[in-house]
Amino acid sequence: MLLNVLKADFNRVFKGWRFPLAVVLMFLVWELNSKRFVNSQDVLYLFIHVWGRSITPLLAMIVTSTAYVYSYCEDAENHFLRYCIERVGIKNYIASKLIAVFTASFLVAVLGSVLFVVRQGMELPLIAAESIAVENFKPESCFGFLLPEHGAFYMGIQIFLDGLYCAAMSVLALAISTFVRNSYGVFAIPFLQNYFFLYLFSRISINYPMLYIEVIYNSAAPTYTDNPFFLIAYALFVTFLFMIVSWVVMLKKIEGDFS
Repeated sequence: MLLNVLKADFNRVFKGWRFPLAVVLMFLVWELNSKRFVNSQDVLYLFIHVWGRSITPLLAMIVTSTAYVYSYCEDAENHFLRYCIERVGIKNYIASKLIAVFTASFLVAVLGSVLFVVRQGMELPLIAAESIAVENFKPESCFGFLLPEHGAFYMGIQIFLDGLYCAAMSVLALAISTFVRNSYGVFAIPFLQNYFFLYLFSRISINYPMLYIEVIYNSAAPTYTDNPFFLIAYALFVTFLFMIVSWVVMLKKIEGDFS
């Protein structure tokens, strides 16, 4: 039953116009925010600074949410929700939505970022011979050992983490959308969530940086650990926690609505 529901959700995601549009918008977020860094010597410099020194992460939260976060609200607005719940069951409905939203948001973030790197690679070297980015960030990141020889892998790891970051915010936004019931208003939720977590842990993260949401998913700038495997494992663990919290919130809310 779950596979049938998931297939229907994936059809809604990947056969519609919103997903390819979201990928293009993600690329444009990178591309437009890169214009302020006019003296970039290589792609690595742009890649690190466009995400770390602009509003790119905040806009990415909004763009990736447009892929499928709206789905619960759309079901409710079209009076399709009760039919779905009665036909497939609450748990199958929630599981399918969480998996579809996570997958869609992750792919939007990854594909849009890859397009940007490929586009910039047509004009700039991936890593310059005497790269300022390598000089500045190689000693700071636990993945610095990959530079400069494996620059593409270095960026690929960060793109993967950015995808996790956006996907985690999207699934939590999906859970919160069960209270909002507005298919357009939900696009702002990941953006607001990001600020909420930054504010919530702003003081304690001074002593415990691994609680700072942006640091958890950042391997390109100074990292809170020297162990690359721990950084990846912890990011996956936090993402899993977001999934569990989203599951519980949606289950309690929908069970309450349909009890």
